[in-house]
Order: sequence, then structure tokens, then C-alpha cells
Amino acid sequence: MESGRIQRNPDVPDPPPRVRSGREVDRAAADRLDEIRQYFKDQYAQRNVITRTTTRSGDELDWVPVEYPDEPPDIEAPEPPYDPDRPTRPQPFELAEPDAESGPPGTVPMLRKPLDRITPTGTLQDYLSKSGRAKRLTPPDDSGLLSPRAAAEPVHKYAHALQFVTNFGTEGFINTWRPYVQWSNEFSLGQLWETRGSGAGFDLQTVEVGSQVYYDKYGDWYPHLFIFFTTKNYKLYGDFIGGYNNEVRGWEQLSSTVYPGVRMAESVYGGAQYELAVKVMLYSGKWWIRVGNEWLGGYPTSLFNAAGLQDQAAIVDWGGEIIDDVAFHPEPTWTQMGSGHFPFEGWTRAAYMRNLAYQSDAAGTMTPFAGFTHVTNPNAYDISVDFSGATTWGSNFYWGGPGGVE
Repeated sequence: MESGRIQRNPDVPDPPPRVRSGREVDRAAADRLDEIRQYFKDQYAQRNVITRTTTRSGDELDWVPVEYPDEPPDIEAPEPPYDPDRPTRPQPFELAEPDAESGPPGTVPMLRKPLDRITPTGTLQDYLSKSGRAKRLTPPDDSGLLSPRAAAEPVHKYAHALQFVTNFGTEGFINTWRPYVQWSNEFSLGQLWETRGSGAGFDLQTVEVGSQVYYDKYGDWYPHLFIFFTTKNYKLYGDFIGGYNNEVRGWEQLSSTVYPGVRMAESVYGGAQYELAVKVMLYSGKWWIRVGNEWLGGYPTSLFNAAGLQDQAAIVDWGGEIIDDVAFHPEPTWTQMGSGHFPFEGWTRAAYMRNLAYQSDAAGTMTPFAGFTHVTNPNAYDISVDFSGATTWGSNFYWGGPGGVE
């Protein structure tokens, strides 16, 4: 009786590839680092630098001529609602101080990275990506869930709230902290997302703004203002395609006192609470970003397509995100989110976002935000919302946590 069986191919395969030596692996890593550093050296060499200054906190700035002197929206920043039981402090910026050293009129600052302190291990595409590892493309019939390589990609962990609604901008306040980040290739952030497009293929497009601790990006463990955009669903990066701050072309800087990558003030547990006022607005062919009372600049809508952010957004999203690089360490990261404390601890202990609203029409009408929450790892990070509008904080929530568990 014949039965089913597995057969072996009688052909003799080629010899397996030789395993690289430790020296060869180190050489390849060094080559990748050289490529990343050379990318920025070439970028800086192309700048039309009028003068160079250094801020009190150590940021090295190139002052270049304003290339895009477009007029921002004629909308003044409103006075933030005051709550005597919860006093807050606006985010200060060094270049706005009277004794700050600035460039000549008609120039704007662009940050130079401390390249000697930044030692990422991935490729240039990895470095330019949102998370330090570019998304891997897999065949349509393989989700990658069973692939060891895919399983080892960095894990994004969230505690956020999002609302599916046609909109033309959003605004609110982000409480800024200095959360502990365990590894230099991991980050912790609090941010807003303006999003439109399918999550399949390359269709998703975003504009993002917030506060971030990310050593491999800034060369220190302090919080920094960041901006980010993607036109290709976080899968491709480069000039006019997607990336952080001024790492790729696409961003159009207008402000002479605030710049992408600037260091942020940190709130104190049980003490002073600093917050970043942020507004994103679609206006006159550009997604404009305002921080505090200053229009920072914008992303032109020509970067995006009709199914994406060219003329509107479809999702407003506010909250926290961390990266857990499970390829580097198998155990859950101790990277904190927000203040590193859970929402139930409340005022001066947990991080918050407040007075959240979205722009419901092209004329500028603002509507209170009322999103649904999404938490990926509630034992490590969480969110507690109040969208009733019953307090001076309007739509608000506390968010964050200590990490260390799944």
C-alpha cells in the first residue's frame, strides 16, 4: 500500500554562504554609520549659511536666508484658559529671550546635529524613518507575522485618542516632560497626528508635531520639539517623501525664534508644569504649524496627493508613543511614556494634553475633540480622558506610564 511521504531533492545544493566574522560585521556597521554622517555633512555643506551661532543649551545653528516668506494665517494665538487649581507655564524658547544671539534679519535657524555623539546602527533609510527602522515590504500573501525578521522589528506602543472626522487642522496643549528612555535607539513622545489615506501599501499620509526624547536623533536624553511627515505610509524616506525636522527637504521654515529640534523645558513631578501650545492649520496651500504664539512654518500641500493630505485630513489623533526595539533586547523596555507615571496620579504627576479641538471647516471653525482611546499595552502605559468640556481644560486627558511590562 502506498502512503504519503516527504521526498528529498536528489540534487546537491551549493555550499552554504560563509558566516561573516566579527571584524566584517563591525566593518559593515562602521560603513553604515559613515554613510549616515556623510549624508548630513553633505546636507550642511549645501546650506547657504550666513552666520552660525550656539544657544545657551548647546544647539549649534546655521542661519540661512528665508526661502519661503509666505504669509501665515492671520489668526492670533488665544490666551490659554486659566485654571487657578492647575497653573501651567508656557514653553519658553531660548531665541525669544532678549539676550539671545540670532542671525541677521531675513534669516532663519536650522539645527546642526552633533554627529560625533550620534551612533545609530541601521541604514540611512532606517535612520530617516519614524522609528529608527524602516518598514519592511512583504509579499501580499505574507503578512510577515510569522517572519523572524518582521517579528524583530521595533514595536510601537501607544496610549492615544483619535477621531475619524473630516478636518482642516487641530490645536491643543501638550504637557512636556523628560521621560526615561532606556536605549538610544528608542524614543518616547507626546504628539498630534493629522492623517489621511489607507493604511495599505504606500497610501497613508501624515503631518505630526510634538515633544520627543530620542538620543539617536538629537544626541542627548532631553525633550525636543519635533515635526515629521510621511507621504508613503512610513515605508520610504527622503527629500519631499518623508522624514523628521530638516533631515529631508519638504519643510518650509518661517520662524526666526523657534526651529525643529529645539530643546524643550521639562515639567517637574509635583512641581512646575510646562506645556507646548500647538496648532496645525491647512491654509493657502500649506499645512501651517504654530507653536506658542509663533508660526513655525509649514509643509506645502504639493507634497501630498488627492487621496491624502492635499486638501483635508480624515483623522485627528493626540497622545503618546514609544518604541520598544525587541530586536536589540527581548524583554519589555523600561522606556517611559509621558511623565513615566500612570494617568490616575493626575495633576503635576501624570502628563496631560488639554483644550484639544479640531478645525471643522476651511474657515477656521474649531470644534471640541472627542476621540476614542486606543491603548496597546495597558499594563505599561494608559490614558484617561475627559471629553465632557465641563472644565476650563475642555477636551483633555492624562496619559503615560512606566513601561517594563507587556
